[in-house]
Amino acid sequence: MDEVTGALLDPHRRPRPLPDSEPLTAEDHRRLIGVLETVDRAADLLEFRERLVAALQSWFGFTGVAVLHGDTLAEAISEGCGVQGGYTSEFMADYAERWAEMDPLRSEAVPGLLRTRGVIRLSEVPGSEAFRREFLHPNGITDKAAMLVDGGPAGVLCVGMAVADSPSVPERDIALLHALRRHLAPLVADQLARDRERRAATANWQLTPREWEVADLAARGLTNRQIAERLFIGVDTVKKHLSRVLAETACTSRTQLAVRFAAA
Repeated sequence: MDEVTGALLDPHRRPRPLPDSEPLTAEDHRRLIGVLETVDRAADLLEFRERLVAALQSWFGFTGVAVLHGDTLAEAISEGCGVQGGYTSEFMADYAERWAEMDPLRSEAVPGLLRTRGVIRLSEVPGSEAFRREFLHPNGITDKAAMLVDGGPAGVLCVGMAVADSPSVPERDIALLHALRRHLAPLVADQLARDRERRAATANWQLTPREWEVADLAARGLTNRQIAERLFIGVDTVKKHLSRVLAETACTSRTQLAVRFAAA
């Protein structure tokens, strides 16, 4: 009988050790994988956004998260289409009534900063001191981060994240967000492209992006208050959008709207 010599040239090969200068630890990479595993099987853009909010809260520990999107970065920031999680309704009402127009992350400087850096801290945005001192700090938020995920021709995703347990967003979190945005890019491009195709299939409905979001959530059975909390808008605004949606789609009820959306 011939002696078995094995099939591998080097059966005792070991992985290379991480250098001392490695910015991310094995735990950090597990967080990265955890977020990607949470979102990569989302059925549509709405589910993708919801999963991303939950994943960033769970794996990173961010206090509040908002996921916005649009054809361009300026549109995503100014129009604010998207979902949020982790903020109280009182905080969001105060923000909408008194502070939204003064939010530094909605200033003209932010799109340029995000395109250049990909990830920024709120404390790095010029003129953010008063907003942080007078609005965020009294509400327990010490700093925020913003991350741009470029979906190419399909559009962009902009993610805002709040921290409460450190003076600023930690450097390790910034490094990990840079890695995360690169891995999220193809998933975001796919989800935005599919959402655009879905809306194109109902091009005869002349709905704004915000009206489309309200209609989508209403068709899934959410109440007006639940929709308002998800989209960080007022309940009266939801009612106004929904009235126009029902008129535009020739539906007389949410049930009929759900049937039409399912068919689309």
